[in-house]
Amino acid sequence: MKRNSTLFSIMLVFVFVIFIIQPNAYSQENTAAPTLTKEELALKKLEDNVQKAQIKVDKIQAKLASADSLITAADEMENEANTNLDELEKEQAAYNKEQTAKMKNLDKSKKKADDDEVKAIDKEMKALDKEYLAGMKEFDKKIAAENKKLLTAETTRKKGIEKEKQNKPLLKDAQEALEIAKEKLEAYENKEE
Repeated sequence: MKRNSTLFSIMLVFVFVIFIIQPNAYSQENTAAPTLTKEELALKKLEDNVQKAQIKVDKIQAKLASADSLITAADEMENEANTNLDELEKEQAAYNKEQTAKMKNLDKSKKKADDDEVKAIDKEMKALDKEYLAGMKEFDKKIAAENKKLLTAETTRKKGIEKEKQNKPLLKDAQEALEIAKEKLEAYENKEE
């Protein structure tokens, strides 16, 4: 008997819960989005088309801005490299002049010196020659780095120009599509009024 009463009370609770939940289910269905009329659907579709066209124009404009920034960065990099190359050229000319003057002084001293002094001057000249070659090697490394910068700038500029070439026609088409979508929306709104 206890078992039957427990089963009965479970069934009673189950039925009670169903009746309580069922009205809530109906109330949620009734508050769902109301169905739109044909005119409202057409208006919404036209508004969505305008929004999609605007998004497309914005994306293409962002790509063009990226291309423009690549070109600008390339120009700055090229200007910096050219300035550095000019400075390096001046420094190298001054270094050559200084080393040549030192070598001439040693050569003059060598002509007036005796045999022992000549050997010492020869050692100095060899050391000066090594120093000169090491200095020139350093200039060559710096010049190579600046030339690499110039190549990078040229590559970056080409990428920017290529992006620009690809996206300018797309922007024109997207802007035309946006204008058409806006005109259709405006015409529909004017027709509706």
